[in-house]
Amino acid sequence: MAKAVIVGGGFAGCTAACMLKEKHFDVTVIEASGVLGGGCRTYFYHGHPYTFGPHHLLINIEDTNVYDYFSKFLTLRELRHHCLTYVSEDDRFYTYPIHADEIKEMPDKDIIYGEIEKGRNAGTPENFEQYWINSVGNTLYDKFINTYSKKMWQIKNNKMIDEFAFSPKGLPLKEGSKQCFEGKKIVAYPVELDGFNSYFDRCVEGCKVLLNSPVTRFDIDQRGVIVNDELIRGDILINTASIDQVFDYMYGELKYIGRALLKVILPVERVTPEPYYFIHYAGDEPYTRIVEYKLLTGYQSPDTLIGIEFPSTENKLYPYPLKSEIEKAKRYIGQLPQNVYTLGRLGKYHYDNMDIIVKDCMELMKVI
Repeated sequence: MAKAVIVGGGFAGCTAACMLKEKHFDVTVIEASGVLGGGCRTYFYHGHPYTFGPHHLLINIEDTNVYDYFSKFLTLRELRHHCLTYVSEDDRFYTYPIHADEIKEMPDKDIIYGEIEKGRNAGTPENFEQYWINSVGNTLYDKFINTYSKKMWQIKNNKMIDEFAFSPKGLPLKEGSKQCFEGKKIVAYPVELDGFNSYFDRCVEGCKVLLNSPVTRFDIDQRGVIVNDELIRGDILINTASIDQVFDYMYGELKYIGRALLKVILPVERVTPEPYYFIHYAGDEPYTRIVEYKLLTGYQSPDTLIGIEFPSTENKLYPYPLKSEIEKAKRYIGQLPQNVYTLGRLGKYHYDNMDIIVKDCMELMKVI
């Protein structure tokens, strides 16, 4: 029986393990922490389920095979995704993404309309700041984006961000429905109160799982890793840790930003108004987002748990959208030898959601 070694027992590692089992591989999963699931794992705080930041599924409507894949393991309930942003300049909350209908409610609406019209004739943007100013003008950029982005990435200037081939939730300026992803993605979350935990457990059934086992060194020529002074090798090696670690940072360490999470239980059944459960804070508050978890998880309680997220360098959650870092990651990935693969947000150095990881694993299985 062919052997597979997987580094990392997060979402990508568990999914790869499950698919390799189906191909009759002898699978070993090596996880540095004491639990499976990584940032997608559900924990309980005084009975309230939560994850380290929200982890709902976002699945392209046309990707029925991905939805069907999750449905084999979990009972999914579909959600409607709505966000608010607190804009301190106006002392009020607005829908996010920025909605065209709400501009008329802003005190500086005439200036904003003029800036939007001017931006339609702007040239090709060179950085994140120019992209947004060209899209919505200086005023809306300052209200919603400028301080939030600098706070999130812990940077002094948004001109530093030079990879911006994206726009949040579809469009910089939204029209029509205020629901995020409407008509484009299925938004879903497990009915099970422990979220994806049972998925992780089922994925690794029949596999050898080594918890609390950090990798001290990769030996990719032998398709193996050193754990507790022992070489563990396979016929294939799949990495889901940060790709720079695989090569002992030979081209330099990749940049990430993380999050710290403050959990607060409040003596009310619900805090955020229907239909919202995400609130972004675009001003100089030290936190970036507040999530009311029971509205995501379906937990029933007379009290409610909110998670307050702060930027942190203590963990690796978000790869930086900088061309220099992306090119560095590509340089690492280009050095992978035959039968050594890399998956997931850290392994690819790309901000992938769970649906993309499943699709990547499906594609990988076609070549293994």
